[in-house]
Amino acid sequence: SDISIPDPMPHGEPLGIDWGISSFVATSQGELIDNPRFYIQSQSKLKWLQRRLSKKQKGSKSYQALTHKISLLHEKIGNQRKDFHYKVSHHLCRQAGMIFAEDLNILGLSKGMLAKHVLDSAPGQFLNILDWVCRKTGTYYQKVDAKGSSQLCPECGADVPKDLSVRIHSCPECQIVMPRDVASGKIIVNRGIAAVEGLAVVKLGVEEES
Repeated sequence: SDISIPDPMPHGEPLGIDWGISSFVATSQGELIDNPRFYIQSQSKLKWLQRRLSKKQKGSKSYQALTHKISLLHEKIGNQRKDFHYKVSHHLCRQAGMIFAEDLNILGLSKGMLAKHVLDSAPGQFLNILDWVCRKTGTYYQKVDAKGSSQLCPECGADVPKDLSVRIHSCPECQIVMPRDVASGKIIVNRGIAAVEGLAVVKLGVEEES
């Protein structure tokens, strides 16, 4: 039977992570992890194989051979992506006792203008793997509401409106300048810490009453 792993309790260094477009992940500590874009890297080869396939007779040996090659290439891309997700998850867990991630609307993102990017980087799979690695390593993990996180200053809390094309956060109030996704990561970690502190107060109240 499966052995259940208890949820780790909040402890240690907090880290906020923001899934992004220009970088795969940005952290509240300022790290930007490159997105390898495995699907896009293999797209030209896939298109070439699919063009060749379209010229073959269905059911022929050459058609079946090409279908198998395309299937293997898709499998390779999937394996590369999953391996990358595990490596990033372990890398993040080595840095922190608590990890806070944005609670992404994956379905909504996959239907919007970021659909191709979502397909390639698979943030839903990554967050599931990160959750699992956190449990295995004893790292506390929590998703937080990241709504509006890219429009706020993590230092002073001022509203700093910007559209998706603006990749730098520059606050006119406190003059802080940093990559947009890092600023979002800082907002996420601040919200995560606030949620954990609220949880601790609730638990303390329960213990005192009992």
